[in-house]
Amino acid sequence: KKLMNKILIFVSSIFVFFSAYSVQAVDITIARFFGDCDDAGSDTTTTTGEACIIQSIINAFNDANPDINVTTEVLDWGMTYEILQTRYGDKNPPDLHIMHRHRIPQFASIGAIADLKGEIAGYGMDPNDIVPAMMDALTWEGGMWGVPLDIHANLMHTNMDLMSAAGLVSGGIPVYPSSADELLDHARKCNAATGKDYISFQMADGFLGIRALYALVWQQNSNLFEGNKPSVDTPEVRNAINLFKTMVDEGLINPGYTYGDAQKNWMDGNACILINGTWVVDYYDANVDFNYYVGSFPTIFDKGATWADSHMWSLPANLKSRDSAKYDAAMKLTKFIWDHSIDWSRTGHMSFRKSVIESAEYKNLPHRSEYSETASIMADTPHAIKYGAIQDLVGNNLIAIMTGEKEIDATLKDVNNKMKKLLR
Repeated sequence: KKLMNKILIFVSSIFVFFSAYSVQAVDITIARFFGDCDDAGSDTTTTTGEACIIQSIINAFNDANPDINVTTEVLDWGMTYEILQTRYGDKNPPDLHIMHRHRIPQFASIGAIADLKGEIAGYGMDPNDIVPAMMDALTWEGGMWGVPLDIHANLMHTNMDLMSAAGLVSGGIPVYPSSADELLDHARKCNAATGKDYISFQMADGFLGIRALYALVWQQNSNLFEGNKPSVDTPEVRNAINLFKTMVDEGLINPGYTYGDAQKNWMDGNACILINGTWVVDYYDANVDFNYYVGSFPTIFDKGATWADSHMWSLPANLKSRDSAKYDAAMKLTKFIWDHSIDWSRTGHMSFRKSVIESAEYKNLPHRSEYSETASIMADTPHAIKYGAIQDLVGNNLIAIMTGEKEIDATLKDVNNKMKKLLR
């Protein structure tokens, strides 16, 4: 009898051991920016703001998948790509991480991130549901380097009260300029009628505002480079710079604003228009004290164009071969986020999914119809391995020209020559 009890105890122990082993969760890490949110919960329909919405989606996935345990790492936005480069160099990357479209060549060119072409359909994500502009953003050298999260772009956040005082409202809709002469005329009208800035935008600590200048270049059927050929010292770039510089020289815009300065200036009612992105639409809608409208970036030259980029999720290139269980878990998480595109769209970012964009729920989100045209005019510079260095070179020098710190002819020639080396 004692022997039988010992056998039963042993068998029971083996059963418990293997039962525990079979339900042991797969641990994965997801690295993202957007900020912290400690109390996001897992109700994806009620959270607000980027940090809490994305974290609520991750939390909901954890709740729904007890066999997978997701740990979130919050990245410093300004240091994201330095951190990721270091992590890949140390062979310790997160299992899934946020990326911008413009950083694809930097990481794909060194074999760091996985080509997901042909992979996502097996996890229930239909590539045909991705809008063409987003698919183009994901594609480089024939590969698909991530699972999309959104499309984000510059918009015209508009104080309708000031615009009305300046006579720039018609039929309840703001009147945006449709030529270079009209842009200057509207800026002067806003300033004369209200004593306020016409446009408020970031230039002192980043390039959100300077991307408006890039848009004016794209609107002239030009770009800053193509392939390995720079095109900075051109009539199109000069047209864009001189237009903005005229407004700076006349005191119609202030080139000294940081991101926070520009936003506060406009939210306090001191500018007719703020150039900022999609990500603040719902925040402004809830927090400004004036009549608020959000328009697409206006067509000043030959064709519509505005700066736009995309957030996406990338995986390490060797994750599937190194740990297939982690790869499977990471892909399931991207599918879950994909399914919650409508929740993420409450940030103001545009959905990348045709089916979501066409849904009544999406169309009923605040202000979306006002900037629906943006998806059809989104633009950016071509893919480049050294995008970050190119952005710094062009942005810093064009700002210096606009503020009068540098002379236009010599500076554009210098930038053009330096860019040749970055594009090799």
